[in-house]
Amino acid sequence: MSIVFHILKEEYDRLIQAENIYKKAIAAEVRGSPKVKQIGNNEYLYLQRRIGKRVVQEYIGCLHSKKAASVLDSIDKRKKNEESLKKVLNDMNEIKKVLRGKI
Repeated sequence: MSIVFHILKEEYDRLIQAENIYKKAIAAEVRGSPKVKQIGNNEYLYLQRRIGKRVVQEYIGCLHSKKAASVLDSIDKRKKNEESLKKVLNDMNEIKKVLRGKI
């Protein structure tokens, strides 16, 4: 049983490190939801996010600009990292259940 315990303990430690890495990566990316507004014949990108109780829309630029593309890429990276973090946290909970609080 001790071999299985050590393997699960190593996996749990690896998951803790992965959790920290994903949290840092999420914090480094842009927060908010992209919103496209059409004004006249042009489309503009806004970043919508919540600050306290207020919803704030930050102007990014024309939808086809380089800045808008980089913001959209950053949002996609953040979403992928958040999904991976969820999987890591679920795996950590399963290992905790198997080890029954022995960590």
